[in-house]
Amino acid sequence: MDFVVVVYTIMFFFGIYFLCLFILLYFQNRKELYDYPIPKRFPFVSIITPAYNEEEGIRETIEAVMSLNYPKNKFEHIIVNDGSKDKTAEIVKNLMKKYRNLKLISKENSGKADSLNVALKKSKGEIIAVVDADSYPSPDSIMKMIGYFEEEKVAAVTSRVLVKNKRNFIEKFQAIDYAVIAWGRKVLDFIGCVYVTNGPLSLYKKKCILEVGGFDPKNMTEDIEITWHLMSLGYKTKMSYSTEVYTTVPDNLKIWIKQRVRWNVGGMQTIVKYRKFFFKTENLFGYFVLNYVFISFFLTFIGFLLWLRFMILNSVFYINLFPYIFSGYNPFKFWNFNFYISFVVVLGLIFLILSFVYYKTTMSNSEFKKKNLFKIIVYIFIYRPLYLIPYLISLYKAVKGDIRWYTK
Repeated sequence: MDFVVVVYTIMFFFGIYFLCLFILLYFQNRKELYDYPIPKRFPFVSIITPAYNEEEGIRETIEAVMSLNYPKNKFEHIIVNDGSKDKTAEIVKNLMKKYRNLKLISKENSGKADSLNVALKKSKGEIIAVVDADSYPSPDSIMKMIGYFEEEKVAAVTSRVLVKNKRNFIEKFQAIDYAVIAWGRKVLDFIGCVYVTNGPLSLYKKKCILEVGGFDPKNMTEDIEITWHLMSLGYKTKMSYSTEVYTTVPDNLKIWIKQRVRWNVGGMQTIVKYRKFFFKTENLFGYFVLNYVFISFFLTFIGFLLWLRFMILNSVFYINLFPYIFSGYNPFKFWNFNFYISFVVVLGLIFLILSFVYYKTTMSNSEFKKKNLFKIIVYIFIYRPLYLIPYLISLYKAVKGDIRWYTK
């Protein structure tokens, strides 16, 4: 059997395996998708929002937080002005006259993770909530998340992120992307494998955050790192799919690439940092989460190499063949199908069909209630391939050791 056929077979096997796993988990637990525990108590919550040059959206974020239907005397909102050069601090100071539980910490620019750690030391809450400066929690969000913490081992709870701005192509398909990510994250919640507590809105037990030493300022995706740190110690992380938070996403390809480069590099950093936990934890962190994320990164790279090989070999072949086509040669007669190649083609078709089922199921359980086949086709064959651009840039940055903040 040809080596390339073996590689294709392995890739399709893992792809089919994970798609089947997600689909089966969903159908087994679909009645519980929107469930959340009703809280019996209301602990004090410190909501922290790091802000760097956020004058355009910080007012709306603060007003969204202040509109929460959580008891007003049970939460504070701390804005960390991370060395902003615009009017972020001025806007917050003006709003402090209106909201007594709004606080401002100003410091030199040092990044999001360090800003969270500074506010953590000055926070009063038993529960810490992180809300990005360009994100807007729904009024009932905290109420739908706080009940999870009544289970002793639960250290973090995350939310379902929706896209606020949906005007152009890149924004509209990010909306689908976020719906896919949120659905997949909730499905993994059914086996205790929520491996990211997202920045737009996540809650943490303060004592657990202090136990792990706070957020890692050296990691470009502090939300992934803190989740993995907690899981590696045996804590549980949960997701409230019924909790909605809207966020502003990049409105052009350049900014989108920068954001995804940060996500990818941060993910690679985290894999390297926690590589010693492969197959070693009491929960599924070491047995599933690490393997799932690592395989995803690795197979993306292998897939790129196979695609590059295919394009180079076929381009050279058909360029050389082109003059003979006019002499009556049929280029398709050179195609050589045998059992192994046919087997790979069948696996590819199964993978494609399962992908459509996966995305249709996702969209039917999201804000996109209509199962729009055209949108799914565009998402699979146009938007998703764009992932390769930031992925390759990330590999280059990681190899060079060029670890910087890429979103601002």
